[in-house]
Amino acid sequence: MKPIKPILPLYALLVIGLPLAGLGYALLGSVGVVGPLAGDFTGEYWQALGHEPGLAYAALYSFWIAGASVGISVVLALLLVLRAQPTLQRGPLPGLLYVPLVMPALVVAFYLFQLLSRSGLLSRISFRLGLTDSLEAFPELVQDAAGVGIIMAHVLLTFPFLTLLFQAIYQESRLAELGQLTSTLGASAGQFRRRVAAPLLLRRAAPTVLLSFIATLGAYDIPLLLGRPYPQMLSVFIITKLQRFDLRELPAAYLAGFLVAAGLIGLILLLLRLVNRSKVEAG
Repeated sequence: MKPIKPILPLYALLVIGLPLAGLGYALLGSVGVVGPLAGDFTGEYWQALGHEPGLAYAALYSFWIAGASVGISVVLALLLVLRAQPTLQRGPLPGLLYVPLVMPALVVAFYLFQLLSRSGLLSRISFRLGLTDSLEAFPELVQDAAGVGIIMAHVLLTFPFLTLLFQAIYQESRLAELGQLTSTLGASAGQFRRRVAAPLLLRRAAPTVLLSFIATLGAYDIPLLLGRPYPQMLSVFIITKLQRFDLRELPAAYLAGFLVAAGLIGLILLLLRLVNRSKVEAG
């Protein structure tokens, strides 16, 4: 019998054990069993969840931000890959796409704040050119209710990555040759892009797109800097409750963290199912 390598139990502990332990602690904290206010089992925090609109608003707001950010990024990446192949195969653009990928999210958020805020560079340029008569007349692009600044930051980080991914799939699937073949059979370039290329790219990249959605849903740095105190994304909402001085807020924070983590685990399981399905189709 071969001895078990010591790295495998350590890997299982770090990747599976610790997250599950944290999830279990959050669940026990939400029913008052553990934590600074530990006592008898209670379901009052679960019952109070129905009267607490903050978590529901944070969830809806987070899904809006994640859906809009990933959706815009997918559309832009598809348009670039399907309509600008000569540009992607030569010139400076392929190298420039790697630049946002090496920038931390907090740095991107900081530069966008300096660029797009009402006291930022674009606002001052607009004022100097006479396009706006005051700094307050410049539209709110950061710390706005719709999350425009947050979405722009996530698009800036996600769009280059998806473009590189789609381009790799485009070349691996030999879609250029397939496009020439369909043209000889009478299909137009638009029909090939809509009915063949785009569905194939989306199907092959679906697991990664879903993973990008999950990462955006749980982002913290960008919404902390570019978002408003209300509405908040889920990560900021939970951390705010955990860091309050009122210990009575902790069970509600544990409950919110547990529900969010359980939802993300469900999305990850869906991701694994998509990966397995894509492997079966490829095989």
